[in-house]
Amino acid sequence: MNRTMWDKIVSGAGVVVAIALIMLGAAAMYGGNFGRSNVQDRLQPEKVVFPPLAAMTPDEKIQVGSFAGQTVDTGPEAEAFARYIGGHLAGVNDGKTYSETSAAARVEGLDPNIAADLSAKADTLFKGETLRSILLNAYGWWTVATIALYVGFALIIAGAALAVLSFLGFRHARRTVEVAPSVATARAHAA
Repeated sequence: MNRTMWDKIVSGAGVVVAIALIMLGAAAMYGGNFGRSNVQDRLQPEKVVFPPLAAMTPDEKIQVGSFAGQTVDTGPEAEAFARYIGGHLAGVNDGKTYSETSAAARVEGLDPNIAADLSAKADTLFKGETLRSILLNAYGWWTVATIALYVGFALIIAGAALAVLSFLGFRHARRTVEVAPSVATARAHAA
């Protein structure tokens, strides 16, 4: 196989791969934008807002102070608010979870007042842990969408670079064809 044919085959394959990379990149970018928009569309109507900085405890200022007063409408904000809720839930029943508190409330022979108190705490923990899981789910999907967006950019850049290299390969193949007859003539004259 001569060099010209080899250049054309490799360059043609490069074009096919470049087109595939650009199409996959565009699809990944679409998916990433869709995912991020979807998370925002679900969070915005809830109107969850961080308290102002002045209303936060010193620990809360350290944990989520940079989000003070902001509305939760992005993945990172949802994750931060989940941490904020987690801090409050830790004080409901000395750090015990919903499962632990609910099980303690159902112990047979427990004083009815203690059982009622534990049931109320279990209800609070259930609601808080459910909200935390919803917010963390939003954060997870935001993260996946963001990764897809960046991968899409990278694929499009790689596809464009490969397209340029393929163009250069076709150009080289054409030049090889143009140079080949003159090289053959030069060799014939030298002999």
